[in-house]
Amino acid sequence: MKIPAVKKEKLEQALQQFDKKFRQAREWAGWMDNQAHRYAISANNTLYPAKKIVSLATGIPVGLFSGGQPTNGYLKRHGFTIIDLPRSTDPELSFAIGQIYDRQTEIHDLFGGNSRSGISPSSRAPAVFIFTGVSGDQYGYADSHDENNVFSYTGEGQIGDMKITKGNLAILDHAKQGKALYVFEILGKSQGQKYIGEYTCANYEWRRGQDKHGNDRKIVIFNLLPIGHELDTDELVEEEDFIDPSLSLKELRKRALAATESRSAEDKGSARRSVYRRSRSIAEYVLKRSGGNCESCKKPAPFMKLNGSPYLEPHHVNRLSDGGLDHPLYIGAICPVCHCEIHHGMHGKVRNEALKAYVADIERTS
Repeated sequence: MKIPAVKKEKLEQALQQFDKKFRQAREWAGWMDNQAHRYAISANNTLYPAKKIVSLATGIPVGLFSGGQPTNGYLKRHGFTIIDLPRSTDPELSFAIGQIYDRQTEIHDLFGGNSRSGISPSSRAPAVFIFTGVSGDQYGYADSHDENNVFSYTGEGQIGDMKITKGNLAILDHAKQGKALYVFEILGKSQGQKYIGEYTCANYEWRRGQDKHGNDRKIVIFNLLPIGHELDTDELVEEEDFIDPSLSLKELRKRALAATESRSAEDKGSARRSVYRRSRSIAEYVLKRSGGNCESCKKPAPFMKLNGSPYLEPHHVNRLSDGGLDHPLYIGAICPVCHCEIHHGMHGKVRNEALKAYVADIERTS
């Protein structure tokens, strides 16, 4: 959304409103250390959150317009001074669904990647950024969600047959590389990118379409599934999905690694089943790999489940979310206490890095 014009007096009133109503409020304590606030207005020898002031002055919720350069430019045109807030730690891959971001300053400046490509693998973080809204429409295929929430995304390549290289390969191999797929919708010039969510690649398919010059060619379509829905699909369970409890750890690992391979779609409805089977196979292997002990604190599981197996929880070492069990190299089996500490504890990042190193070491020697 384009920020509506207001007079400078309105913005100055917003500064006063923030001082009176928000500055001492609990939810605004330590806001300058929050990654969501990269820039601040410097006025009256005091710092103010840039987007919040614009929101107060215009009445538009902060999630409906992008921060970064659009907001900073808007404030500078009204005569305000903008400063960069210092950061003592590396930025986290944390985006709010439905919120609008400035692509350059709030995505690529923080995490790297090509700011002009529809598929942009990060060079600094375990992420592949995907931008939808333009590429598919140009060549006769619009990116879309179906009734099963499968997102069909058109690959990159403007001339001739598309190939599984560069950005297309980054999507296909994101599980092997331990990278999450973060999908944004392009809203239009200077209107920002709306975050849709984190996805995993289920499979891919080939279709026919036109290239930039109108010539017929092969187009690759990636079927992506939102993270968090892979194991809540009981209707997908079939007899072949039940794993023999007598299988050895070696056999379970072989089965899990085979499940990580992205493959051509069998049919339109196979995407959810592919992700379900992959997640199930990896979870079964990782839990057996643990030997019933937490892979973080090394203590025995706190209790046994009804089926007699030890209760441990899968944790994805490269993500803030634990959905998308896409490769054993990035999944640890840990107890609930360690799980909570990693996500919410003061030393969570340190514990997570130690777990990441442990899992990588044990997988390389398996």
